[in-house]
This record gives sequence, structure tokens and C-alpha cells, in this order.
Amino acid sequence: MRQTASLLSYTFILARPHKLINLWDLTMTKEFYIVSTAYNIQERVTATKGKVYDIYFRIINKDGKEKLKKMCGFKTKALAKAAYTDFVATKCEPLKEKPARAKDSTKEDLMLEPLINEYLTSLFNQNKDSTIYNKKHIYQKFVLSYFGNCKMQELTTDALYRWQDSIWRMVNDRTGEYYSNKYLINLRAHFMTFLSWCESRYNIPNNYAKVKCPARRATKKIMSIWTREQFEQFIAVVDSPLYHALFTLMFYTGRRKGEIFALTPQDIKGESIVFDKSLTRKTFGDSTYNITTTKEDKVQIVPVCKRVQRELQAYKGESPFYFGGDKPLADNTVRRAFRDYCDKADVPPIRIHDLRHSFVSMLIHLGANFMVIADLIGDTVEQVTKTYGHLYESDKRILLDKLG
Repeated sequence: MRQTASLLSYTFILARPHKLINLWDLTMTKEFYIVSTAYNIQERVTATKGKVYDIYFRIINKDGKEKLKKMCGFKTKALAKAAYTDFVATKCEPLKEKPARAKDSTKEDLMLEPLINEYLTSLFNQNKDSTIYNKKHIYQKFVLSYFGNCKMQELTTDALYRWQDSIWRMVNDRTGEYYSNKYLINLRAHFMTFLSWCESRYNIPNNYAKVKCPARRATKKIMSIWTREQFEQFIAVVDSPLYHALFTLMFYTGRRKGEIFALTPQDIKGESIVFDKSLTRKTFGDSTYNITTTKEDKVQIVPVCKRVQRELQAYKGESPFYFGGDKPLADNTVRRAFRDYCDKADVPPIRIHDLRHSFVSMLIHLGANFMVIADLIGDTVEQVTKTYGHLYESDKRILLDKLG
């Protein structure tokens, strides 16, 4: 039988010092309490209504349970905000102070799965849908599949050591190889963050902090890139006008796939392109994709080379999505086409994302500095240095030779 977390009692402090009163003994004139006026509006695109807006905010119901309230499908942000304002005014009583949970008395009954769900819900105002989707995937695939819906007190140091050992021995179903050290350390960090949240919110000891991270010799991955000559060999066999324009844009701008898939005709400005959004397939609810901000969360007007300008003049694009028309391109469809054209052109197979690496490599060998590269590809100087710094190795010898 599936177990659920028991309902926790709530208390809050009145103005009179040292006196605690049970919040739910008070007369409640409306349906909900609200502590914060903070809300989050997210844009998504549906198959039937096109672009719509959803608004999220937190409320506390009569039972004392805090939850995320979601109101969906508004045509404009103003309508979403108006609906939120009306809901708060007619159905919510404000609280000056958030009720504190009674932690120690019930923590023995707390279960892993409900707490993971509560933790993920708490992130809606802080993270994009795609980020929460990734976290949910990690907890389902690596944590709940091993522990099940166990009691939190069962996550002892010994149990967590055994879990970590099993994860470090796990083989990736897709590649048939062990997960990379980087991926496993990232996975460990996700679980550590969740357990730290449990400790601060429910006073549950974070035993994972005592578990030492195992060492594994990292296998050095060689970055896959194409030269300009290899790309020209590839693009020569691409007979689809859409894919010809798409792959040329990817190679000669280095922008992320989601940013290019989200482009509209209004974003194409002749000698430049506006990058202010990204498309993700990692969504919740009934929509198959979501339009979010870019990774750096900013609007960029990026100049493009004449090769891209000529390509976009030849391919007029569609609407609302420049590549795709009524709906954006599907990842798998584009990936298959890219792979087929690689075979046809007899070039080394690479991933679509490696076109971004190829563009950066080309800029480095043309003498571009990290700041210019970061601005063109929509990344930070720190990340560009970390990812592509090794490509400057050959420049050291050239520079030293010039010194004599």
C-alpha cells in the first residue's frame, strides 16, 4: 500500500510575546491564507490556443497545508495578473508571518517521495520548467528507483553509502558505458541539496554529508568538431532548403538549438538576429513544448556573418516559428536528418550541439578573444574559458616563438 506523509500541524506567533496559538483554531472567513504576494508567470504555446500564460503562487488551505496554486491559459500577462489579484482579494486572508511547521514531533513519519514532490514544488518560483523537469528525472531514475517511498529515517549513512556505490557502478542504457565522473558528481550534488532542504525545513539529519565522494579516474573526452571545410562538404549534400538554412545558422552562429528553434520571422533583422527566448521539450502539463528565456536570461541582438545573411535571404522562413511554421521542429526529426546527411556527405559523425563547438573553434583560430566569443554564442566568459580554453594550447608555442 502506498504511504503518504502525515499532515503536519502549524502554529504562528501573535503580537503578544511568548504565546503560541494554533493557527487553525482561529475563525477563517475565507478559503485560504496567503503569506507572500510573490507570483511567477510563465509563457507556453499550445496546439489549439497558441501562446498562453500561466501564473503560479503559494497558498495555505484550511487544513494547514501549503501548496502551489496554478491558474492557466490566459491570453496576456495582464489577464493572468488580474485573475491572481482577484483570487487573492476574494478568497485569501493575508498572514504577516508564515506559520512554522512542528518538525521534531512528526519527522519519523515523513516519507521520501512526498518530500521530493514538495521540494520540487517549492522550486517553481525559482527555476525554469526544464530545470525542474531535469531534477524530477534524476530523483525518479536514480533515487526513488532504489529507495522506493521509504521513511526518511531509513536514509542512514550506511544506506546512503550502498546507494552511492550502486550508482557509481551503473551503466548508461543509451551508451552502454559508465556514467561520467562529472555527471555522477552533479547527481550527488542534486541529492545533497534535497537532503539539506529536508534538514532545514523538517530538522531531518542529512546523513549524506558524512558520505565521502568516491574517486574514479575521469575519462577525458575529446571534443568533436568540424573544420569549415568539413562543414562545406556536409552542407553541399543537404537538399532541403529548411535544413540547409538551419544547419548553416547553427554552424555560423554557434547558438544553442533551443534558441534557434524558438526564432520567429520578427527576430531576423538582416545583419543581426534577436535571441531572447528558447524552446524546450521538457515541460509539465498538456503542452508538448515551452517557450522560456535564454540560458543567460537576457535579450541579445547578435550580428551575423554575410554567409548567414545570404542564407536567410534565400530561405524566407515561416510563421509563427521561422523553422517549422505552425509548430516548432521536433528534436528527433532534426537529429535523424542530420545523421542521414552526415552519412551521405561521408564526414565524421558529430552531434548537432557540436556545431556550436565547431563555431567556437573556428573563432579561436581566427584570433577571437573569450569576451567576443562569449557575447556571440550567448554564454559567460568563465564558461567559455572552462569549456574551450584547451583550444588555445597551440597558441602558446606560436607566442613563445615570437618572443625569440
